[in-house]
Amino acid sequence: MNLLGTLENGLFALGQVLRFPVMALLWACVLAVLFLSGRCLVEFVVRRRERRGFTLSLWLKGGAVLGADPARTQSLPPDLRRLLRDAEAARNRQGFEAGELEHLVLSREEQVRRRLLAPRVLVKVGPSLGLLGTLIPMGSSLASLAAGNLEAMAGQMVVAFTTTIVGLATGTLAYIIAAVQQSWVNQTVHEQRYLAERIAAEAAQEQGI
Repeated sequence: MNLLGTLENGLFALGQVLRFPVMALLWACVLAVLFLSGRCLVEFVVRRRERRGFTLSLWLKGGAVLGADPARTQSLPPDLRRLLRDAEAARNRQGFEAGELEHLVLSREEQVRRRLLAPRVLVKVGPSLGLLGTLIPMGSSLASLAAGNLEAMAGQMVVAFTTTIVGLATGTLAYIIAAVQQSWVNQTVHEQRYLAERIAAEAAQEQGI
């Protein structure tokens, strides 16, 4: 019994077993990147509407941050509005304890940055699945070639190259989405930190520090 041949045949069989989950996951990546594209487009439209004419530095010149009237607070983008709401809730409970405002800011930043997780995963996973979907049919294609079945070989090659195209397209689109959302995340994080500095300054002034 040829042990090396048995191991090779076992690996070939294992590769063929992986064919179905790889194809299924590649379809899942396609659906995911289409969903993320739609969500990114919706966020672009909403963000453009909410930020039309809005500048945080100009908004801060309109008066105090803590205790701002509801109409003025409502003009803030949602992420900044949530940060201000949490900060005022913490101040009303017992005032800011050591590091509490910083903790609020870091928590909000983490929630904002979490939006980049899905497209960043697809940037790596999409092309990887495309490569797997290419190499697995290539094995079957070479086996068909050895058996003289050129029609089956051609069919396997078509599948191999198609999965490469789909995997690379998925990764490319996910990269574009991640790049666009990264600019939005950076802007939001900078504004949150700027707003938190004003909140801290006003809180310190209230306490006479």
